[in-house]
Order: sequence, then structure tokens, then C-alpha cells
Amino acid sequence: MGIETRSHDVEAETRERLALLAEEQAALRRVATAVAGGVAPEEVFELVTAEAGRLLRASSAGMIRYEASGESAIVVGRWREGDAPGGMEVGTTVPVSGDTGVAHVLRTGRPVRVESFKGREGWIAEQMDRLGFKGTVSAPITVDGRIWGSVIVATATEDPLPPETETRLSEFADLVALALDAASAKQALIESRARIVHAGDEARRKLERDLHDGAQQRLVSLALSLRVASDALDADPERGRKLLDHARTELDQAIEELRELARGIHPAVLTERGLAAAVELLCSRSTLPVDVDVAPERLPPAIEAAAYYLIAEALTNIVRYSGAEGAGVTVAHDGDRVSVEISDDGNGGADTSRGSGLSGLADRVEALAGTFQLDSPPGHGTRVRAEFELGKQ
Repeated sequence: MGIETRSHDVEAETRERLALLAEEQAALRRVATAVAGGVAPEEVFELVTAEAGRLLRASSAGMIRYEASGESAIVVGRWREGDAPGGMEVGTTVPVSGDTGVAHVLRTGRPVRVESFKGREGWIAEQMDRLGFKGTVSAPITVDGRIWGSVIVATATEDPLPPETETRLSEFADLVALALDAASAKQALIESRARIVHAGDEARRKLERDLHDGAQQRLVSLALSLRVASDALDADPERGRKLLDHARTELDQAIEELRELARGIHPAVLTERGLAAAVELLCSRSTLPVDVDVAPERLPPAIEAAAYYLIAEALTNIVRYSGAEGAGVTVAHDGDRVSVEISDDGNGGADTSRGSGLSGLADRVEALAGTFQLDSPPGHGTRVRAEFELGKQ
């Protein structure tokens, strides 16, 4: 009888574990589906706290986001079972101090279990004890290598949370991190598109101003001169010829101005002779000495254009802002990769978050599936580097 009883107990325990595993996988799958569907982070917070709380048989579940100071946190997700204690609802600001789970997670980056709040220091510990909670398990949410927040499940019963709670809760925390990464990437894409649209609008407005103030005005003047010359040819041929000579000069100048505008839009030398020749010409016009080392091979037109404007904008920034005494431009072609690097010996401290110039360069590079890097320590010059993989444009 004893052997049969033990066998029956093992089978029951196995069935229970399998059922719990299936329940866990279903909960994680629901959260993962929501994340893959691109739902807002706030919806993910609500879903994760509910799924984790129910799965782990908790009385309550919550999620907090640490403030930049590390001294406080904001509740961003909350769920509770039936008549479980309330308190600490979404939007509540809580201090991160004392002998508490949220403080431990921020300090160590590891999950932590609190079996009792009796005698523990800290506002959260005092509030949890006052509300009637007996214990918690907290797991960190890590985004971009830093502790963004934590997921917490709590029990208000004398039964402790299961021993595997830390592992299971960490799986939910990883899905939250994935949702935040996706939301961040989506926002970055939206901002990048907005910058590209803004840059295009600005370029069109500049072209319109240049045409209006330059070539257009000169062509209007030319039209008037031709009318006057036509009227004068019969009555005063000598004056008519002088007016025609003047009109011819105006026409030559208008043509030259249009050529200058065309060079600004897309240099003819870039199309006709390639990146190496275009960069040599560009650097020869710089007011700073520039060391140039550009691979002579022709590249796909999109990469040549991106590299040229990257170099042109970077050199403009160096002259205007860096206080540099010299710069260097290198373009290397290594198999399937092309690298572009512009460096200077100036003041450094450049930042893509300040102003649209550098962020616009990054947008241009990333639009061609390239990578953009900026290294600009204060007082030690600036290095802008871009890499393109051929065949991905």
C-alpha cells in the first residue's frame, strides 16, 4: 500500500507541475504576442502584472520604474486578486531606500525575496507591513544595460511564494524589457522620419530662396534689358548693341549661378568622376588643412552620395564649431564593406542630441542600412565614422 500511495503522489505531483508549466507558457505567450503586436508599453505593464500575479498565485503584483536619481520610483503597473490589500496604485511615487526589495534590485541587478516586513527599514517595508502583505519577490527589468525598473509579486497569506518564483518572474521582466526596446526603436524611427522630412523641407526652402534671390532676379533683369534693347535697336543702334552686350553678361552670370546651385544639390564631379575626386575637390576648398585618403574605386551611387554629404557636413561642423587646426578624411573599401571616417584635433564635446546636423548625418547613414558612430570626448577632438555594407542598399 505504501509503494502505491507514493507512486500515486508522484504522478499527481508530476501532473501538477506539467499543468503549471503549460499555464506558464500560455501566460508568457500571451504577453509575447502583445509585445510582438506593438501594443503600448502601458498595456504591457498592465498585462504582465496580471499574468504574473495570477500565474504565481500572488495576492498582488506591481511594476515600478526607477527615476534617474535612483532615489525614487513610480508605480507603472498594478494588479490584485479579489479582496487583496490595496494601496500603491499606478502613478504613486515611492522612495527607493531601506531594506526593501526594490532598493536591493536597483543596487544588485538581481531578483530578491523578502519573507517578512517585520523589523525592516524603509517606507515601502512599513507600508507593505501596514497593508498586511507577508512577503514579496522582485525581479529587475534591464534595458540598454541599466536597471530600468522591477516587477514585484506579493502575498498577503502565510503561505510563501513558490521557490521558483524568481526565475518565472524574471521571464516576464525580460518581456517587459523587449517591449520597451521595441517602443524605443519605434519612437526613434518616428523621430528620424520627422527629421528627414524637416531636412527636406528646409532644403527646398533654401533652394527656393537661392533661386529667387539669385538666378531668378537676374533673369527678370535680363528680360527687361532685352525688351529695352529691342526697342532701342531701331532708334539708337549703338545703345541697342550696348544693351545686348549687357544682357549677354547677365545671361552668363545667371548660368553660372544656376551651375553653382546644381553643384550644391549634387556635385557634377561626384557623378562623373566618383567619390575620390569629389572629396579631393571638397577638401581643397576647406579653410582648414585636411589629410585625405580615399579609395579610388567607384561605389554604388547611393553610398557615394551619402559618404560625400557626410564628409561635407562633418567638415562644415569642424570649421564652424570645433576650433580645430586640422582634420582628416579616410574612405576605405574592404571587400563588402565601406568605411568613412572624419576626424579633427579640436575641442570635442559634439553630441547628436544637440542640433539637427549630426542627427541628420546619422539618419542619412542608417537609411542605407549603415552604422553611425560619434566619438567626441571634451578636449580631445571628434571622430565621426560610418560603415556601409555593399549590397544592402
